[in-house]
Amino acid sequence: MQLSYFIPLLALGAAGSAQYILGSKKNRWLGKQMSLQAERILEPKDKEYVNIGGVLGYNFVYKLRDPWKEAKGTFVFIPRHSLLYLPVSYYLIGNRDRFYVNLFTDKKLAGEGHIIEKRYLRRIKIDGLAEMSREEVTVGDATFVLLWRKDEVLPILRRSLAAMPDPSTLKHFCCFSDNKNFYLFLKPKKGEIEANLKKFLDLCPEYFR
Repeated sequence: MQLSYFIPLLALGAAGSAQYILGSKKNRWLGKQMSLQAERILEPKDKEYVNIGGVLGYNFVYKLRDPWKEAKGTFVFIPRHSLLYLPVSYYLIGNRDRFYVNLFTDKKLAGEGHIIEKRYLRRIKIDGLAEMSREEVTVGDATFVLLWRKDEVLPILRRSLAAMPDPSTLKHFCCFSDNKNFYLFLKPKKGEIEANLKKFLDLCPEYFR
C-alpha cells in the first residue's frame, strides 16, 4: 500500500479510537448524572436499570412511595462514541439526548391534558386529537400546544407550563386520567434534568381528584 493512502487511514483510525474513548466516557458520565438526579428527586425504595446498546442509555424502573406506585423511564444519548455516525445523528437527523419518564398513581385524576412543543406535535399520535380543545402558548423562543378534554384541566396546564424552570428543554408533559399516569419528555442540556423533574413531581398532585 502506498504511503499516501496509509497515512490518512491511520489518522482516521486514530481519530475513531479517540472519539470512541472520549464519547463513551461522556455518555457514561451523563448516564450517571441523570440517574443520580432522578433518584434524588423520585427517592425510589427499589430500582432497576437495564442498559441500552452499551453507552446509548438505560431503561429504568423505580418502586415509589405513596401517592406514587412506580416510575418507568428511559434516558437515551446521541452516539458520541461513533466518529462517523455522530454528525449524521446530530446534524442530519436532529437527535439530541432524551429523558422520558412515566409516573403511575392510584389516585383519581382530573382528566386528560397535554403540554406539547408545537414542532413536536406533528411527530406524535394522540388518540382523539381532533376532539380535544386546544390553545397555543409562547414561552421564550418556544411555542407550546395545550390540549384538554375537560375544562377544569386547562388552568392546571397553564400553571404547569408557567412553573417549569427550563421550558426550552420540555417536549411533552401529559396527564392520562384513564390509566392514572403522568408522562414527561425532556431534551436535557448537559444532562440537567433535576429542576424540571422536581417541578414535574410537585405539579402532578394538582391533577389529583
